Amino acid sequence: MEPGCAGLCTNCRHARRVQSDRGSVFVRCELALNDARFEKYPRLPVLVCAGYERRDDPSASAEPE
Repeated sequence: MEPGCAGLCTNCRHARRVQSDRGSVFVRCELALNDARFEKYPRLPVLVCAGYERRDDPSASAEPE
C-alpha cells in the first residue's frame, strides 16, 4: 500500500496494525472496543474521525504495508 493510504489511522494513537496468518494487513480501531460509534476495522482511508488523536511516537505507524 502507498504511504498515507490509511488516512488519519496512519498516525492515530487508537489504530493498531493487524496481520493475518495469510499475510493480509488490516488497521483495527481500539476505540471500537468500548464505543459503538467506531468500526473495529474501518474502511480506509479514514478522512474524518471523532476519535482521532495524533500518536505521540510518529515512528510507530499503523500504516498497512
